Amino acid sequence: MSIKNILVAYNGLPGSDAALAGAVTVQKYFDAHLNGLFAHGNPMLSRQIKQNWMPAAVQAAILEAADSPTAEIQQKFFEACRNVPADKLHWIDSGGSVQRTVARYARLFDLTVLGMHETNDEHNLAHIEIHPDRVAFDSGRPVMTFPANHTGSVFNGRAVIAWDGGRAAARALADAMQILKTEAEVEIVSVGRSPLADSLPGIDVAMVLDRHDVKVTLTELPRERRPIADTLVSHCEKTGAGLLVMGAYEHSPLREGLIGGVTHDIAARANIPVLMSH
Repeated sequence: MSIKNILVAYNGLPGSDAALAGAVTVQKYFDAHLNGLFAHGNPMLSRQIKQNWMPAAVQAAILEAADSPTAEIQQKFFEACRNVPADKLHWIDSGGSVQRTVARYARLFDLTVLGMHETNDEHNLAHIEIHPDRVAFDSGRPVMTFPANHTGSVFNGRAVIAWDGGRAAARALADAMQILKTEAEVEIVSVGRSPLADSLPGIDVAMVLDRHDVKVTLTELPRERRPIADTLVSHCEKTGAGLLVMGAYEHSPLREGLIGGVTHDIAARANIPVLMSH
């Protein structure tokens, strides 16, 4: 996949600040277009104020107050992107359902960069929350998430690929290939099994990466009592990885939401950038 068209969903919160810094780094590396998106619709508020008894002027004033952060957030975005060439920098301000809006836009981009999910109930900003794992599922496009206050680069370091041989993992591997080619070290890990388990005759995942001039090491991590997500996060911490590549939702999001799963847990716990695809 050639990365020439990047979307970053930006809402001014710490996670999206880290995501924007990461997106600028990716833009510079690939000389790509960078498109900021501020999705901030509040459907619940709109429904509540559109009452027959409420004067139109009052309704307009309430909506204007709800949308007041827009100019400030746009200004913060352009300040953070001051080193991005003007002809490669774009901005979209969109209402509507935030989660659905981000997913729809993401379908048209090579890579969508998001901050790790932040809960904003205490700031009365729950209506602009974004769930990156669900964006990856709903859009069918790769999503890279950054934890709040992250520093560093996803390039020229160490990447870990979580591999189970499934469809989602294969999709993530293909989507991450251009970034993997920049890394000094790439490690393929599987939990409770060899990364080469169930390989087809004549081809395996290590051979695929070798043909792209990406040299890899293979690691089988022990299957422990703790969740697989914790095993992966711990391994990334111990090995100094700067990027985790993984498939999103090999099982259904409903099942993962109800009983827990790797995608759901990684999206909430990872402390390094994660590139996920479904």
